[in-house]
Amino acid sequence: MKKLTVIFISILLSQAAFTQSSSDVLRYSRIYYSGTARFVGTGGAFGAVGADFSALAINPAGIGLYQGSEFSMTIAPAVENIRTDYLSQMNSTNTLNVGMGNIGFVFTFKPQVRTGSFFNFNVGFGMNRQNDFNSSFTISGPNHSSSLLNVYTDKLNNTPGSKPSDYPFDIGPASDASLIYLDSNNRYTSDQPHGGAYQSKQVTTIGSINEFDITMGGNLGDKLYFGVTFGVPFIRYYENSTYSEKDNGDSIRYFSSMYYDYHLETHGTGFVIKGGVIYRPLNWMRIGVAIHSPTWYPNMHDHWFSTTSAYYDPGSGLNNNSQNSPVGDYSYYMRTPFRAIGSLAFVIGNFGLISAEYEYVNYSQARLSAPDYSFTNENNDIKSSFQSWGNIRVGTEWRIADFRIRAGAAYYSNPYTTSGIDGARYTISGGAGYRIKHFYADVTYQWAQSKEEYYLYNYTGMLPSTNTLTTSTVLTTIGFRF
Repeated sequence: MKKLTVIFISILLSQAAFTQSSSDVLRYSRIYYSGTARFVGTGGAFGAVGADFSALAINPAGIGLYQGSEFSMTIAPAVENIRTDYLSQMNSTNTLNVGMGNIGFVFTFKPQVRTGSFFNFNVGFGMNRQNDFNSSFTISGPNHSSSLLNVYTDKLNNTPGSKPSDYPFDIGPASDASLIYLDSNNRYTSDQPHGGAYQSKQVTTIGSINEFDITMGGNLGDKLYFGVTFGVPFIRYYENSTYSEKDNGDSIRYFSSMYYDYHLETHGTGFVIKGGVIYRPLNWMRIGVAIHSPTWYPNMHDHWFSTTSAYYDPGSGLNNNSQNSPVGDYSYYMRTPFRAIGSLAFVIGNFGLISAEYEYVNYSQARLSAPDYSFTNENNDIKSSFQSWGNIRVGTEWRIADFRIRAGAAYYSNPYTTSGIDGARYTISGGAGYRIKHFYADVTYQWAQSKEEYYLYNYTGMLPSTNTLTTSTVLTTIGFRF
């Protein structure tokens, strides 16, 4: 069973205006490499195979294996199912997303008169999808031991000199809505200090990381292939969530229900440099090596706000009301880790191929920075929470006349250091294709699954929801050679 503990509190307790956390950095550091149907159908293990546009995002040297110019485009509709289990209450939500896997051009330039071992020089440009954030899930269940309001009151009571207005995005609006208040001992409390409400949270996220790649490379004697990619990834992430507590059994004095609506938008544009080589020591063997620099995002920007609503029993003397937070806007820098990839492929004549690769990435190397804030706590959390490990991809393709059949699998390892927490992701894929001289069409089905433990808030004795994420994607690629 794979488990991922969400360390940070999705409902923020921010003293000022910062929403950035180690979990945000991990979200943008993990890359699952979508792309063409052929690439995904072989598990993404194309670093030593080459001559596929999506492979250029892993090993740019693959561009040297193109023998002619080419255009390819992929559509990739996906259905994600998230099943949640919180306090023995089960929920299941499906989300349909229709996205682009890739669109790209490759142009081949061959010398009119071949001299020496230089056979050709190729240039490619286009887009490859790196990650997909489209999802939706619901968590719900009765909690008889705690409330989100306990987090608020404990924060105030245990922080000398603090007051609700110090927390304008959550505690402040809750106080203004009379959900928390001072008791006769001058300590903050609420109407449900021991829980007892039915809790629910609905979360919808939208967005992706798409990378625009420009790749250049060549072929030396059909033995050594080389390439370099200049990548510009675009982050687009939207999150809307509604957390609620309801007194369904009318057992809490005065209190009827509360809602916390939270909205976050994140945008960023980065750049990365990738270099690679593929060496063919034997006609049936290819060895690939690639290095990806850290990806720098110099213009990350977050925009967020929240609304807290409170409803009370008739006759309580309290008025139902909603309180809006201020609007938060903040720009900062982010750096995600470098990658090193080793690949091996065996080409079995004109019949097929078998390929495998290992990708090393150390998530603890990611960093946040800004001119007016040190991010010391956040960066220390990144270093202590995440680890270096690796991802493994394997695949195979076989030829039957003009047709191809493919299969692949990938394992994206657990990035967490905490014992017992496993944030691994598994994928299995298979597909087929039809290829003739100037045209090809491929189709692939990919299944992916991971699990996580999701905490509604951080409180002693709080139990998580176990979320199972299963994604089914069908990719269709068409390509033209000219």
